[in-house]
Amino acid sequence: MLLTIQGYFEAGKFVTDEPVKVSGHKKAILTILEEDSPTNAPDNGSLAYLFRNYHDDNIREPIIDFGEAVGNEKW
Repeated sequence: MLLTIQGYFEAGKFVTDEPVKVSGHKKAILTILEEDSPTNAPDNGSLAYLFRNYHDDNIREPIIDFGEAVGNEKW
């Protein structure tokens, strides 16, 4: 089994974005990324920053088709 856990280091401890339950004594490998965590990163307008608190609920809605423009609309 392979499990990926996202988080950041704060005050010398690894803090996860969400609670994680791992049973027993498990071997782990930690990869440190060379980027700031979203809490410390400036607002640079990137999608990563804009969606930093997004949690996918796996609910999908159909896309609405507005049809052809009938006036000055541009879509």
